[in-house]
Amino acid sequence: MVSLLYHVFSKLPMRILYILSDLFNYTFASLYRKKVVVNNLSNSFPSLSSKKIKKIKNTFYKNFCDLIFETIKSISIKESELKKRVKFTNMHLINKHIKNNERVVVLTSHQCNWEWLLLAAELNLDSNLHVIYKKLKNIKFNDLMYRSRSRFGSILVESREVIMYLKNKLDKVKVLAVVADQSPRINSRKIWSKMLNQETAFLESIEFIPRFTDSHVYFASMKKTSRGRYEVNLEHINNSKILKKNQILERYISCMETQINENPGEWLWSHRRWKLTPENNQ
Repeated sequence: MVSLLYHVFSKLPMRILYILSDLFNYTFASLYRKKVVVNNLSNSFPSLSSKKIKKIKNTFYKNFCDLIFETIKSISIKESELKKRVKFTNMHLINKHIKNNERVVVLTSHQCNWEWLLLAAELNLDSNLHVIYKKLKNIKFNDLMYRSRSRFGSILVESREVIMYLKNKLDKVKVLAVVADQSPRINSRKIWSKMLNQETAFLESIEFIPRFTDSHVYFASMKKTSRGRYEVNLEHINNSKILKKNQILERYISCMETQINENPGEWLWSHRRWKLTPENNQ
């Protein structure tokens, strides 16, 4: 039933979906994890007034509702429409690495619409995009999202299986995408660093995977140009072999903080990003 409704809604024009998004925002969405959102914003921007925090919060919820309905649209959106809605300023840089038989790891974050970012990237690359993802607990919804995310040819690799996959099939991986601002599980290997004024845990694989695959590392920065339209810029962090220990992570954090500070309402503030602290890590 849920799958059927998902497909039915996905067939609606975007203008109708945005009307539904507004209704959803006004009636329910602003109550979703309200305390988490306010705490995350207040801790990340301690110098901002409550009025400015509220303004960012309201912008976040509006964008969050749009994200929900845009994600529903993902399972049926046409290639031509997606290309119009997500523009890349410099994808030729990645395609040049592919042509030169060089591997690339693209790090991105939960900014704007990462679902459309990954779908649109597959359409603009000269090779298949491999994407690291986490399985969802709900099996039916996980299957639905898997079909949606892979429908243009992207190859999804579950996060717990990625190292074994890379060991066995590294020759098939040209471009690997990682939404790298996930909160690690408590038993995961992690690195601690400062992000948005808070001690933050990151998966150690952010450092390990680019070096293991001998890849050039890029940061994909996404910004909204108008409702339902986005622009993506790829920033070259460097060749993994040149960077010293933890420099990949530090440069990733720097890029992400710049992106968030420029458009704070476009990041996923409802995520329990700081549920782990150095004190409760054990």
